[in-house]
Amino acid sequence: MGKGGKGKGKARPPEPEGPPEEIEELGEVMHPCEDELVVKCTNTRVPHFNARIFLENKEEVGKLDDVFGPINRFCFTLKPSEGIKVGSFKKGKKLFIDSMKLLPMSRFLPNAPGGKGGKGGGKGKGKGKGKGKEEPKGKGKGKGKGKEEPKGKGKGKAKGKGKEE
Repeated sequence: MGKGGKGKGKARPPEPEGPPEEIEELGEVMHPCEDELVVKCTNTRVPHFNARIFLENKEEVGKLDDVFGPINRFCFTLKPSEGIKVGSFKKGKKLFIDSMKLLPMSRFLPNAPGGKGGKGGGKGKGKGKGKGKEEPKGKGKGKGKGKEEPKGKGKGKAKGKGKEE
């Protein structure tokens, strides 16, 4: 059977509670939707999920919940903190985010220059080719049809330099 769980990586320290050192504009309020707020992103970078969202005075108003829409003009929803009413935000109100909680758009685009960013840019494990220490299957050394000239006589009916009947 299996060998048991291996854990889920390193435990992260809890996020600092105080206001961030530096914030930048993330977007503008569009409208409330149920118990959340829909915000149009005005930043060129993409925010982290669950990132804390602030007013210009660094007062925390909630956390980013979901990102949606086309990649060139996406929106996100804000789940408000306790005591914050979604109806209290006027359309066009600017919201801010910790500048360390933004990722470059190139991370989300196919064939982006710079190779594979972040973790896991190595060889990886690939698709398994059998079990244990058997001979590898698939391409490689061993028997099978290659691209070389055939050697020896086959059983086909091809005409060639053989006995004539």
